[in-house]
Amino acid sequence: MITVLMAVYNGEKYLREQLDSILAQDSRELVAVVSDDGSADGSRDIIREYAKKEPNRIFPIFRERPSGSPEAHFLDLIAQGEGEYVMLSDQDDVWLPGKVSRLMKKMRSMEHRYGKETPILVHSDMKVTDEKLHVIAESYFRYQKISPERNKLCQLLVQNNVTGGAVMMNRALLSLLRKKPQVCLMHDSWIALVAACFGKIGWVDEPLYLYRQHGANSLGAKAADTVQEAADRLRDGSRARENYRRMFGQAACLLKMYQDQLSREQIRTLKAFIRLPQQGRIPKICSMIKYGFTKNSVKRTIGQMLFMP
Repeated sequence: MITVLMAVYNGEKYLREQLDSILAQDSRELVAVVSDDGSADGSRDIIREYAKKEPNRIFPIFRERPSGSPEAHFLDLIAQGEGEYVMLSDQDDVWLPGKVSRLMKKMRSMEHRYGKETPILVHSDMKVTDEKLHVIAESYFRYQKISPERNKLCQLLVQNNVTGGAVMMNRALLSLLRKKPQVCLMHDSWIALVAACFGKIGWVDEPLYLYRQHGANSLGAKAADTVQEAADRLRDGSRARENYRRMFGQAACLLKMYQDQLSREQIRTLKAFIRLPQQGRIPKICSMIKYGFTKNSVKRTIGQMLFMP
């Protein structure tokens, strides 16, 4: 069985499109757990409507106590998730036909190679669109100038390349995610770090869904290494500082929660990363180079070296 976990909050505008695209997938073993986090719009009515039409495939959850953030909502769902394989879904994307089967083919291939007992995460590329689904970029990977090959722990600590809506994980990985971190950058970043530490990460190098950009997006995709991106980062200094705080807090949680299971090298890497805020600029840069805490481009790596607190 494949279980899709969808986190919903005030998503009525696009929710039907996404639910329709999930139900149209070429897998009859697929069910969706659709969790509403206290929406004030018509989201709950839409969820009830679909659960009534597809009672064996759509399972609603109406939370009485909102989690307060998308990452907390998803981590709650993952901690309670069931199924041999689990996928995540945002409320405003659209899955392209064949998404589930393509990810499952990659998952089966990796499980055949490494064993089903190995924690495995697979993810895919996606098309970036505007709110009306007009394509802005044919490839999120190229648009963001990120490489899915960069999946070592040291690389994922400073730059996540796994997007939640692109993810499929097996039961072995799901079992490691029952414990929730007190701090994380985003749920997909946390999942990628756990997978990098204890299992394998694979990817399908083709877009399997439409990643919709609109005014209410929690996080948006912007073209990488552009003047506009740099200007936005400089203007939003407080958000950058908060992201760094959560990035280091996430690493500290990973070390604390899994220390008995981590290798010596992984422990050294995490401790070195957690020490970075206490170091002066030159020692900080030396540590980044020594341990491989670098981003996907020279510009971004230099920016990190100069501005990381």
